[in-house]
Amino acid sequence: MKIILFISLFVFFISELTASTPPFDFGSVSQEELDLEYFRNKFPDEPAVIIGDIADCKFNFNNDSRRFQFVFERHTRFMILREEGLSYGDYSIPFYVSDIGQENIRRFRAYVHNLDGDRVRTTRIRPREGFENDLGNNWKELVFAFPNVRVGSIIEVRYELNSDFLFHLRNWRFQHRIPIMHSEYNLNIPSFFNYLARFKGFFDLDVNERRSSLQTFRYERQVSIGYGSQTGTGGQTYNISAYSTQFRWAVRNLEGLRVEPYTDNINNYLGTMFFEMVSEEFPDQPTVHYTTTWEDAANYMLNHRNFGGYLEDAVAVTRSLVSGNDSDDKREKVEWALKTIHERIRWNRNASFFAGNSPDMVLADGSGNSAEINLLLVSLLRSLGLEAYPVAASTVRNGRLFSEEPTINQWNYVVAQVRLPGEEPLLLDATTAFPYAGYLPQRLINGRGRVFDRQVNEWVNLENNISFDFHKAYEMEIDSKGNLDGTLIYTWKDFGAYSILQELSTADNDRILEEFTKETGARITDIKLGQPTHENDTLQLSLTATFHIPSYAQVLGDEIIIPGFLFEARRENPFTREERLYPVVFPYNASYTYDFLLKLPENANIDHLPRPRSGRWGSFSHRFNFSEEAGAILINGFVENRTRVVNEPQYRNFRNYMIRLVENNSDHIVISLK
Repeated sequence: MKIILFISLFVFFISELTASTPPFDFGSVSQEELDLEYFRNKFPDEPAVIIGDIADCKFNFNNDSRRFQFVFERHTRFMILREEGLSYGDYSIPFYVSDIGQENIRRFRAYVHNLDGDRVRTTRIRPREGFENDLGNNWKELVFAFPNVRVGSIIEVRYELNSDFLFHLRNWRFQHRIPIMHSEYNLNIPSFFNYLARFKGFFDLDVNERRSSLQTFRYERQVSIGYGSQTGTGGQTYNISAYSTQFRWAVRNLEGLRVEPYTDNINNYLGTMFFEMVSEEFPDQPTVHYTTTWEDAANYMLNHRNFGGYLEDAVAVTRSLVSGNDSDDKREKVEWALKTIHERIRWNRNASFFAGNSPDMVLADGSGNSAEINLLLVSLLRSLGLEAYPVAASTVRNGRLFSEEPTINQWNYVVAQVRLPGEEPLLLDATTAFPYAGYLPQRLINGRGRVFDRQVNEWVNLENNISFDFHKAYEMEIDSKGNLDGTLIYTWKDFGAYSILQELSTADNDRILEEFTKETGARITDIKLGQPTHENDTLQLSLTATFHIPSYAQVLGDEIIIPGFLFEARRENPFTREERLYPVVFPYNASYTYDFLLKLPENANIDHLPRPRSGRWGSFSHRFNFSEEAGAILINGFVENRTRVVNEPQYRNFRNYMIRLVENNSDHIVISLK
């Protein structure tokens, strides 16, 4: 993946200035532009196409808020090509909110154009037709369901967003899941602000330009910009000339990036320009550093009232809880703290890096976001005399970090870390339905996090304890008509048991067997779920059930034909493409073991039993064994992957391994009846 890094006013990549005109005239659509067959022929099998997507972003000083703000103007046009593309008639505009204000969406205009016979009919959408939706973590969106959208419709949207939150300078996504004919981002930054910009994508920019000019800015001397930070309202007004740098980036005729099997988050791989605020440099004022170093980032967060300030305020609250613990064992203290916070505060499903309410309000309400809950957990662990730290994380849905450069605005979650003498550090999350020390939920298995503390400021691997250990045991008998009756025992260990417990919080026990019943048509009875055990740092959970599968085997005359690995056989390779641009990402490291005892009818003979099969490639391996024992067949299987990521250069060899795995599942057992 191509990565370009640069900092405003320091290092840039410059190309020849290229003149270009926008690919469409907003608000005006001709019959020729609504030629559906032309676009369908140009983009076969695509649900929709983005004809143009253009944004202009500049900085102004807002006299009302006495701050600099950026003004982001965007206009876009796209066409619906097939029924599958009708969902693009739902359009949303994200905006940031905080306790000191919110970003404002202005000058919204949208149109849906349709061709009726030889006339173009246009439907106008007004701002009041949208509704707000809370995305969590201080983000909301204005959502529109555009009317009269059908195959062949052209949809246009134009709006302006005004923002005081310069930390959230708008990123730009050049690439989407559908093709785009023209994507362009124009950015004008005054020299007061330094940003680190990162471009990540599988293509080169067609236009990559920079030029500078001298401009006059009028501004208040005291300006403070940040997450929820208060700003000074006094100070002297300045008129000053400063250099402003204009950037223009554009790509043309870019293919969409399809979602392949086992993709963590496709947004990690779409071509994007990302911005991080590094520092401010105003005349006659000291430079303010935000993310020049990780120490700057940590200081900013620990001085922030909704992070470090919340931790400080939590001390009084958590000290009042300590009297409920009388254990001297440090591990028991950890378990007690995790259980106490979990039982007292319900997660409101808001994944957040910042607290929104005070610790005493969160405790009184019994509900909080992920930061409020897990920062309280850190404080309670400290009140118990344990070494504990907050760890910043980015969920799978939020996406992986763009790079390892200092950042304070890519995180959207907080977990706790506790360090016990002589042991590996333990990660804790009290938001889950069944929290256990050392395990994080699947939504957080996403690379690395970062400890933010004045003494400890370092990376933390969020994927240390993700071994999904799953054992399936079947004891069955088959009759002369091919019916199967038997019992099963499923046993999960470690991360596997932890994950199943979280799944059971929102599903019935039979949900676990849904894949089995769908694959076989089995009728399940007597499902029993055991109690989880947690001994010697191993979490374990078991489930038993009885089942009946009618007409499972193929009966031909006096022969019964059964798939060699029965219903656990892998019949298809999900990796059908010969090439892949981005990694294969499995949800966890996995180890699956299978034991079958298949009792045969009394008058049966085994005509064919598959020979043992095995294979290995890197961290992936499998083996299957078949044997006969006193009127029964014993089958043992093992499939393992000890890494969750297969990078692009390894893909072809990995795909060949998966082809062999499917082939090794393809044989059959043949039984003859006397």
